[in-house]
Amino acid sequence: MEQYPLKNAVYVGHALLQPYIPTARVLVDMTCGNGHDTAFLAGHMSPQATLYAFDLQAQAIEATRKRLAAENLWSPQIKLQQGSHDKLLEELQETADIILFNLGYLPSGDHSLCTKGEITIKAIKIGLHKIAKMGIIMIAAYPGTETGAAEAEAVRSFLQKLPQKEFDVSSWQPLNQIHFPPILYMIQKRG
Repeated sequence: MEQYPLKNAVYVGHALLQPYIPTARVLVDMTCGNGHDTAFLAGHMSPQATLYAFDLQAQAIEATRKRLAAENLWSPQIKLQQGSHDKLLEELQETADIILFNLGYLPSGDHSLCTKGEITIKAIKIGLHKIAKMGIIMIAAYPGTETGAAEAEAVRSFLQKLPQKEFDVSSWQPLNQIHFPPILYMIQKRG
């Protein structure tokens, strides 16, 4: 088993997802950014699986493409698509087994271009209908900025109201980190 440090939401998310990735048929990285999550999913997925990686910014799509090539992970089974993640997910014809969100802004890009609560909630709602039974939606939210805090709270508020009979929902956040550490939200559709 791979070792993941439990120091932040992304590492914890990867550790929790890793056992599910090899058997997933359809994986979706909703916000591919610099390609870290896309590369993680690509590195563990079955050769028969399909991985969709979405981002609003062309710069993010190109950075992801370069990362996949540099790590020898590029495959025809990986579909990079530029656009709003809610619209691209809505167009997805397949049922997804894993949907991964890493919210906020592109670290090397324009920080004014960031995910927004209302679009993220819309995308999560679409994801709840697109996810397979026992499928997982994982969301890393960043409350360190005013926009990020509002988005993290909107996601939390929405997820708290999901019907327990249909979804298991939980969250994880470091307790001893200064500032505003990222929060990991996890949803699993009941079987």
